[in-house]
Amino acid sequence: MNATKILGIVLLITLAVIGAGFYVIDTGDVLLGNKMIGFATAFMFLILMPTFIVVRYRKKDMSKFTFNTKSKEELAEEDDWDDKSKWN
Repeated sequence: MNATKILGIVLLITLAVIGAGFYVIDTGDVLLGNKMIGFATAFMFLILMPTFIVVRYRKKDMSKFTFNTKSKEELAEEDDWDDKSKWN
């Protein structure tokens, strides 16, 4: 099974827990419902989202997504902080 499919199933389970938390709030146990919603939301954003980002972009070449096309040496030559002629 693909890792993104597993993460999708875990996401659906997390959303179901959030829905169950709202149902528990509606039935009368507000404290337990808020805990369920809070823990599911924290799990989704602190564990599930970073895991998805790592799995999705693990084998991608990130150099394509930079706006800077110059090499590091050319950038180092351009940033001459001792040159005061540009301030005149």
